Amino acid sequence: MRWLSYILLAYLSIAVQIGLSPYLAYHEASPNLVLLVVIFIAVNAPRDAALLACFLLGVLQDMVTQQQPGLFAFSYGVVALFVVATQQVVYKEHPLTHLSLALVAGLITAFFLLLHGWVLPPGAKAMDHGVSLPAVRLHPTVELTRVVYTALVAPFVLGALQRMKRFFGFQAAKRRSRMW
Repeated sequence: MRWLSYILLAYLSIAVQIGLSPYLAYHEASPNLVLLVVIFIAVNAPRDAALLACFLLGVLQDMVTQQQPGLFAFSYGVVALFVVATQQVVYKEHPLTHLSLALVAGLITAFFLLLHGWVLPPGAKAMDHGVSLPAVRLHPTVELTRVVYTALVAPFVLGALQRMKRFFGFQAAKRRSRMW
């Protein structure tokens, strides 16, 4: 995997996510474009590079959002583990694959976001520091709308990214032969 191409894609996806979210919003829900990049990388890159790249994308998104640090990094890491496990059984170019992976990945991410919001609601005091958390409200209907919206956009975005995958230099993971 070419890391310079990855850095440019990560920067571009986060910038587009921040810049276009207000314009693409439907009932307060906008598609999670960074999650689609996570799926693209996890489907095409070798396992170790994919896991590291997806975790770093989550860290970058944590830095630019008002969520707790590590929340997107953890959820994108779990999504990457799921998608990497399906690399050998899915057809990477098919729009139905893109739709289903985005739906499952969006549900995983929404689960962790909603679970975090339920365990530590906005305005709660952080442990022993007396610092209030930023008021970020997560509603299950908004998160489910975001999941469906992201899944509907996925075939178009992932289809375009799949056509550019040669710029990323993805190589199949080398299998180690076992000696008897």
